[in-house]
Amino acid sequence: MKLIVLSSKDYGDKEKNYGDCIIIDTGFKTIVYDCGSEEHAREVIKYLKNNQYEKADIILSHNDNDHFAGLKFLIDNNRVNSITTILLLKHIDDILDEINDNRRTRESIKKQITDYFDNIHSLSGNNLNDSLDENWVLDSCLNFVGPSYDYLLEAVSKALKNTESDNIDMETIINAISVQVELIVGNHKVLLTGDASYPAIEGKIREYDAIQLPHHGKYDQAKKIFDENDGREDVIYIISDNTGNSNGGSDELMDDYIGKKVKNTKNGEIIIDNSSFTNSKIGSYGK
Repeated sequence: MKLIVLSSKDYGDKEKNYGDCIIIDTGFKTIVYDCGSEEHAREVIKYLKNNQYEKADIILSHNDNDHFAGLKFLIDNNRVNSITTILLLKHIDDILDEINDNRRTRESIKKQITDYFDNIHSLSGNNLNDSLDENWVLDSCLNFVGPSYDYLLEAVSKALKNTESDNIDMETIINAISVQVELIVGNHKVLLTGDASYPAIEGKIREYDAIQLPHHGKYDQAKKIFDENDGREDVIYIISDNTGNSNGGSDELMDDYIGKKVKNTKNGEIIIDNSSFTNSKIGSYGK
């Protein structure tokens, strides 16, 4: 198992936000976590060809374009086997209960969900799977570990209430409920977070030897993760910051890198495999 976190360093337009794209090669299949631009999608196709894979399985962390925009290119080029994300329409009755408003109907909530999560809705018909489905297993070395169902219902119901703001825990609700993925890489565990809010991942940080810092290295989340991991010098922090002039926030962290193993796509492509770690075995995470 290895991860390749794509970098836009050598792409043409330095001002463009190319978004995230992480290739996961299990040795038997290719899984792609987010694909935020056509440029990333072309790199995915190149990887598939060079490694004798026909198609990739996609995990979409959330609805935003800088995680989604390359998927159409992959689909149009017949390179997608399946797509896994949060399929909120499968949970509409629980969302309706959480909203707890007799004036709202099931159909009105359904329409609101399809409008609000429009990118995900546009993927209908492409072998979609729900990351919240406990019976869905994409690979034996991969687990879907967040967001928690209670947090999801709280956040989504807030987004769908006409009187509530579109933010929770200092993130947009779409960002906050990003699909979190746990990967077993050799003898180590890696956490991919998308643009998740810190409370959505709080309490699990010390279980992992490598962590994708949420939202392209956004300062507030990263600082809290560093604090939660205090005393663990061997943790690898992955920053996917291909955001051009929109500023993913990782520049603000420079003073906090000291003494930490930080890998940033601003410096080029990142490869994570078993040789990237110093700890010897699973089970050392909280020590």
